[in-house]
Amino acid sequence: MSRTGKQGPWQAVVRCWKAHPRIAQFITYFMVGNLATVVQLVLIPVLQPILGSTSLVNVDLYLFGPIGDPQTMTTVTAVGQTVSGLNPYYVFNFTGGPVNTLVTRTLNGITGSYLTHGGVAYFLATFIPLILSQVVSFFLQRKVTFKSSGNIAWQAMWYFAAFLVITVGANALYGIYQPWLYSTLGEAIGGLIAAFLQCCIAFWVFFPIMKLIFPSQKKA
Repeated sequence: MSRTGKQGPWQAVVRCWKAHPRIAQFITYFMVGNLATVVQLVLIPVLQPILGSTSLVNVDLYLFGPIGDPQTMTTVTAVGQTVSGLNPYYVFNFTGGPVNTLVTRTLNGITGSYLTHGGVAYFLATFIPLILSQVVSFFLQRKVTFKSSGNIAWQAMWYFAAFLVITVGANALYGIYQPWLYSTLGEAIGGLIAAFLQCCIAFWVFFPIMKLIFPSQKKA
């Protein structure tokens, strides 16, 4: 006779899950976060070549900078060739042009050859999936992980505010490791790993913030 009922392994897991609600909540948060990350990682390699084939790839986008020396140089290896160019540090640095090539620009009063980062095309290829993944995360974390029934408009506002702050912080770090990843591993794999690192940063910072945004429903 097979062992079922209260002594079965599944029942033991359920009892353990109920006995440790905080651990169970974190595991659920982790699983939902991974699902949202999958949405992001699937869309990025799809959107990069699509948007990269448009004129948006040649449109510059700079936000929050330059930080430090505006004549900072970066050397990368792309398609077997070493490329060196001006690369001032911006939190969002998307110099127009095919990734890791050189383009002549006048920026901060300095004219020279600047290292390119895909322009607005790659900005959108990164942030459209990020925003969609956060929409998925918001609804699933709210109902599945934290079982919250608070005011959804209020919660969405605070979630969006936290998302903006965390995204700016994560992208401040992104500007450091992105050029190396793209030059070492290529646009496709490097882009995926860069996105994964952003997700990891957001994952650990977001959990305590979500506990405040999504107070669990009190049982009567």
